[in-house]
Amino acid sequence: MSDPRIHGIVLCGVGGQGALSLAQVVLEALRRSKLHALQSEIHGMSQRGGSVHAQVCFSEVPLSSPIIDEGCADLLIALEPLEALRYVAMLRLDGHLVVSEEPQTDMAGYPPLDDVYAALKAVRGAHLVDTEDLARRLNHRQAGGMALLGMASKFLPVAEATWRAVISERFEAKGARVTEKNLQAFDAGRGLVQETVGA
Repeated sequence: MSDPRIHGIVLCGVGGQGALSLAQVVLEALRRSKLHALQSEIHGMSQRGGSVHAQVCFSEVPLSSPIIDEGCADLLIALEPLEALRYVAMLRLDGHLVVSEEPQTDMAGYPPLDDVYAALKAVRGAHLVDTEDLARRLNHRQAGGMALLGMASKFLPVAEATWRAVISERFEAKGARVTEKNLQAFDAGRGLVQETVGA
């Protein structure tokens, strides 16, 4: 018998970080895994610097809406630490928070980073990633989003081969080097989580 529960993923960041691209990769990977999946529209300011978030719902049974209620998301993928705090109330108590430590501190009124990190570390199921360091080590300035996706992939019922296929197709038009760099970033993120959930 199918599991009727609706699972939810929230992706957030600021304009220009690639939240929409990540949401589309997640949606396609879930669909290729024979799951019913829907994505909400991106909410917020899509221009560089504005707060943005998207929601993806999936289930073994057909869905009627991509909207997640507060406290019901299984996973929050945050490309920016302050944005993670903005949406952390969306998480279930047993959910996972995968968040970049790299701040966009040019936003007005940004609180002290130590306070932001302390609040994030207090969240049960929080996984903080030093995406800036990863980008340096991989020599790929935009590695952060794919590294976060790699870590988050360990908490989703999608096979690694499926993720790699979707990512490869996503970046195919940009050439083999860009594709390989993104796959390396994805692998680096997966390697940060020891336990495998799902596939």
